Amino acid sequence: MPPFNERSSFIEETGLTFEKLGLTRMAGRILGYLMVSDKDMVCFDELTQVLQASKSSISTNLKTLMQIEYIKPHSLPGDRKTYYMLSPEMDWVDNMMTRVSVLISLNQLMKKGLELRVNQNDNPSRWLKSSVNFFDWIKEEYPRFLRRYNKQESKTNY
Repeated sequence: MPPFNERSSFIEETGLTFEKLGLTRMAGRILGYLMVSDKDMVCFDELTQVLQASKSSISTNLKTLMQIEYIKPHSLPGDRKTYYMLSPEMDWVDNMMTRVSVLISLNQLMKKGLELRVNQNDNPSRWLKSSVNFFDWIKEEYPRFLRRYNKQESKTNY
């Protein structure tokens, strides 16, 4: 285990946070390391060494992070290694809109499930009704929220 310090603590905390979001703890640890590394990109071997994880665990989680576009692979001319970096093209608004579209699909399934229930007044039906109401609200409000963010973000310069 690497010596306990603020960076290693941050990496572990990031792992736990992303685990709560549905990714694996290792995926979060990879992101945490990429966030605090002094390098723009790191190679596979560095990730396995620093995070003290198996090659298969790192490989599986890198694939997941690339699939959801949080990280991006990069190669250098004359170097056979693949390097990984936080995705510079990451668009959080698009990412969240994709999640909202998944929630809308989930909402449609819940509505259909509710229609198929015989007893519309039992606990599962109440749960479904509450879920449908919430996701109907999300479907209406979230795009407005993101538009307001886009307007504010276009005024911000970093």
